[in-house]
Amino acid sequence: MNRKELKKFREYYRTHGKINKPGEDLRGEQIKEQTDWVWFDRETIENALKDADKDGKVGGLKMYFGQYDEETIEMIPEDRPKREAYIGRISLVLKPCNLTEDGLIDVKLKTDSPLSENDEDEEDEDGWNGGRICPPDC
Repeated sequence: MNRKELKKFREYYRTHGKINKPGEDLRGEQIKEQTDWVWFDRETIENALKDADKDGKVGGLKMYFGQYDEETIEMIPEDRPKREAYIGRISLVLKPCNLTEDGLIDVKLKTDSPLSENDEDEEDEDGWNGGRICPPDC
C-alpha cells in the first residue's frame, strides 16, 4: 500500500468507523455487522517487521485502522472471493515503526525519515494491507 492509498483508507475510517457511523456497502446500504477480526499471513507480518529496527530491540508494528469504500476496495486483489463485501468494513494496515526516545517513529519504506501526513511523495510504499476480514471471510 502506498502513502496516497493509506491516506484514503484512513480518511474513510475517520469519517465513518471512528465516529461509529455505520459503513455502507456497494449499494449504499448500511452494513449490518462490522469487522470482527483481520488475519494477515506470516509472510506479510515478517515483511512488515523486517523494515523496523535491524537489531530487534525497538522495532514493531503500528496498526492503522481504515475502512474500505468504492475507491479503496481496489487495494484488494480482484480474485479475492467476496471482495465487494469488504466495502464499508474496517480493516488494518501494518506499518513498521520504531520506539525511540522521541516516541513511536513510523519507518518510511524507501527512506529512513518518519511519516508525515503532509508528505509530498504519496506513491512511496508505506504499509501492508489486504488482510482477510470477518465478515465476510469467517
